[in-house]
Amino acid sequence: MIEKELNLKLDKRPINMRQFWLRLWRLITPTHKQIAYLLVLIMAFEGAKFIGPYLLKRIIDLITDFKVEYIKDIIILIILILISDLLVNLIDYFADKKIFRIIVGVERYLSINAQKKMVELGLSYHEKENTGNKIFKIHRGIDKITDLIGNFFWEVGPTIIQVVMTGVILFLVDWRFGLIFSLFTPVFIYLTAKLNKKISPLRRLRHDLYEEAAGKMTQTIININTVKSFVQEDREVDEFKKIKDKSKKVALFEFFKMLSYNYSRSTVITVGRVLIILFGVYLVWSGGITIGSLVFIITISEKALISLFRISRLYDRIMDSSEAINRLYKLANQKLDIINPVNGLKVKDLKGEVKFNNVNFIYEGSHTKALDKVNLKINSGCTTALVGPSGGGKTTVVRLIYRHYDPQSGTVFLDGKNLKDYDLYEFRKFIAIVPQEVEVFNTSVRDNISYANPRVGLAEIKAAAKIANADEFIGQLAGKYETLVGERGIKLSGGQKQRIGIARAVLANPRILIFDEATSNLDSKSEKLIQEAMEKIKRDRTVIIIAHRLSTIKKADKIIVLEDGKVSEEGSHFELANRKGGLYAELLKLQRMGEVD
Repeated sequence: MIEKELNLKLDKRPINMRQFWLRLWRLITPTHKQIAYLLVLIMAFEGAKFIGPYLLKRIIDLITDFKVEYIKDIIILIILILISDLLVNLIDYFADKKIFRIIVGVERYLSINAQKKMVELGLSYHEKENTGNKIFKIHRGIDKITDLIGNFFWEVGPTIIQVVMTGVILFLVDWRFGLIFSLFTPVFIYLTAKLNKKISPLRRLRHDLYEEAAGKMTQTIININTVKSFVQEDREVDEFKKIKDKSKKVALFEFFKMLSYNYSRSTVITVGRVLIILFGVYLVWSGGITIGSLVFIITISEKALISLFRISRLYDRIMDSSEAINRLYKLANQKLDIINPVNGLKVKDLKGEVKFNNVNFIYEGSHTKALDKVNLKINSGCTTALVGPSGGGKTTVVRLIYRHYDPQSGTVFLDGKNLKDYDLYEFRKFIAIVPQEVEVFNTSVRDNISYANPRVGLAEIKAAAKIANADEFIGQLAGKYETLVGERGIKLSGGQKQRIGIARAVLANPRILIFDEATSNLDSKSEKLIQEAMEKIKRDRTVIIIAHRLSTIKKADKIIVLEDGKVSEEGSHFELANRKGGLYAELLKLQRMGEVD
């Protein structure tokens, strides 16, 4: 078995077909009315297709027992065949037009909905999910849904209607024809269902491997500088190749199993066709039906049985789509970990006072508290520094202020009100952050600076850049403010990206401004420029500075020292530096000796 060969454990849970179709139906909610209209068109189209064969039956019967006076009737029947074919083509045209509208509409709706969901989901989701996996899941799910809609309305739906109508007509012509047709159709459907039950675990595994490969490729490209710097190109290709080799074996095993069932299914169809022809010939010989009726029966039954085999292959593809669609559905219905309150507080201005009251927080999957019964206060209009060893909880405090996460217990207050009571998107407008690694978009310098306030003019953008000490280097770029900075700002140095980040924060005009290790990775000159920019924009704002370099926070009104998720001590630089046995004094001493940065 494939499990033993590849040392894999298959998920052998059966596909819940009712659940799958309900999920698909919910995903394409905006098109429900259009689909109802389309189904009416398809039923009319398939019904009209029986007119031609029936008229041909009448013509053959007249020719078989030919008389001169039948010529007029034959000509009329031929004209009616022409009219019926034109009618079928006209219905087909409107049905195709509607199908294209639905497919394009679904692709647009699902893409926008996926993008909306991605930006709504909290940091906890994005930090545990691989970027490549997420993007692959979205694109593959949308592609499979649009393919499925096309296949269903061009092939599966019409064939189902055709098979049902054919069965009814065969029963009306002679119940024995209907019985033969009805006996073989369920056998065929049973074999198809049995096949898909057997290979559904392989499909799940194949999709897991597809996502793993997409994630691997994305990580390689994102970290291409590291890959090349450490000469790991061959390793990355080999690791990707191993994943693809595994997915190839799984896919071939799955497809060969399908082929073995295809032989059984085609045998059922062939036996059914032969029995209908033999019984039809017998009835003609015995005078039970006319030659025209035999031609009519063979024509419609052949079409139905051949379509049935074609629909089985399409059904296999639909079942292949089911895994991708189920994954997209789960993503679309992923619960938000941060809930925006209905009628949340909307304020025109904030003072910027932050208070933590007995706050406990632990990251998902961790066994250690990131914050343990933390009580602290950040005063409005003052500069507060958060310092301490790595992993002490400094960045976690900032994440809770932004409400990227909620504490498991305790309360975060903003201007004396519970942070959870505020409208999420309203209070965040009053906060801006300059992180250690400024995230830069692959667009112009101008667009990057104005990201938080895209409606501002160039004069305001330049003013913000001057405050951030960025205007000078921007003026030296080839396209100045219209220069494209490359993916993740690859054309800019670390210091230049930091100054872009500060200019962006200035333009946001926040009440609370956060610097999260904004100077930690910079050279002395860049650090000096950043510090000058920080001094310019601190006035009349609540400023929170996270820093390892204690030289950057000496002027802070208040310093809070965090260690192991707890507030170790707090006070001014002078107070903490002269506190015997204090952590801050120890860190300061070590930095002076050059033992820590």
